[in-house]
Parts: sequence; structure tokens; C-alpha cells
Amino acid sequence: MGRKKSFDEQTVIKAAIAVFSEHGYTGTDVGLVCERANIGRSSFYNTFDSLDALFLRALREYTASGTSFREELRTGTAPTPTLIMHRLGGELAKQCEDDKRIGCLSANTAAELGREVDAVSTILDPDRQAWLEAYSIVLERGKVEEHIRPDIDTKVHAELIYSVLAGLRIAARVMPADNIQAQASAFIEALCTPEGITALHNHLAPRTYAPGHLISTEGSTQ
Repeated sequence: MGRKKSFDEQTVIKAAIAVFSEHGYTGTDVGLVCERANIGRSSFYNTFDSLDALFLRALREYTASGTSFREELRTGTAPTPTLIMHRLGGELAKQCEDDKRIGCLSANTAAELGREVDAVSTILDPDRQAWLEAYSIVLERGKVEEHIRPDIDTKVHAELIYSVLAGLRIAARVMPADNIQAQASAFIEALCTPEGITALHNHLAPRTYAPGHLISTEGSTQ
């Protein structure tokens, strides 16, 4: 009869996400994960086949956590510029609140490994595509609302939103938070019609938002 686990696997996954985000794929070893998760090596190897297997599982679960945020983008009733601002601004604010400013495991992994590891690409590629589809949907809705400029190429600018957020995540590791937020705002305003800029400012003015969470869709100022 096997020994009963004395730890929660999800606790180890959460610890692994933090360690891999901070130290990268190549900078992480089993000892770092065990120390962060407060488990022994024998417990680790009794549960996970290898550090590589844990890394892929952590990356898979990390990317899956974005599903609810994409759904908010697709279905949110706040003005489109506001939804995009809260996606970019919220994630960047959350990162800047962290003393280590570790940022996003997906973005960090893409920067470190590129397309060198096929198993990593099979996780990151569909995640990126899902985000591009969500951004495309919200941009198209913004055009209908006349808050997003009619001349922009929805597909290209969906990719641009994805790339700008990834780049600002890297910049946020060293740059003052106010500078990062100012860049996010400037980028989003460049997508907007004059009416869109007004809607963005009217909607943001009387309220704040929780970093990492889109603005409430209740009582939106249109």
C-alpha cells in the first residue's frame, strides 16, 4: 500500500509557478521548488516524474487560469477601451505591487525559451491564440460602439495588444509603476476614437480597480 500524501499537489503547483516565474526554466532546480513548497525531495519524486514534467504542468495550469479573464473581455459591458485598459493596467499594477516584480510565467517562458521546446510551444501557442481571439472580439465590438477607430486592422491590433502587454511586463520589472501605466494608457488611447477616449476617462474617473481583475460590468458609464 502506497504512503498517503502529506501535502496538497496544488500547493506544489502554485509554488512551482512562483519559482519558475522568478528563476526561469533553466534557473530552477528541484531543491528550490521543494523549499518553496515545504516538501522533501522524496515526496516530490513520489508525486512528479521529473522537474520538466512539473514545469509543463505548472505552465499548463497557469495558462488555464486566464480563461475567466478572457470571458470577461468577451462579455463585459463596460466600454471597450475600459475593458482593454483593465486587462493591461490591472495585470501591470498587480505585477508592480510585487516587490520582486516577477511578472507572467507565460511571457517569461516565451522570452527565455522562444520556440526551442516543442512541449512548451504546444501550451503557449493555443493560449496565445485564445487571447488573440478575445482581443479581436472586444475590438470589433468597440468599432460597433464607435469607441475604437474604424481604420484599425482588428487582427493586427489584437496581436499588438498581446505584444504590448508582454513587452510592458518585461519593462515593469525595472521601470516605475506610473511610467508603465502611462504607457498602457497612451497605447489604448491611440486605438480610440475621440468618443472612445471620453468613454474611457468617464468610466475610470470615479472608481479604482483591483489589480488583475477587470472592472465590474455593473452600472457602466457608456
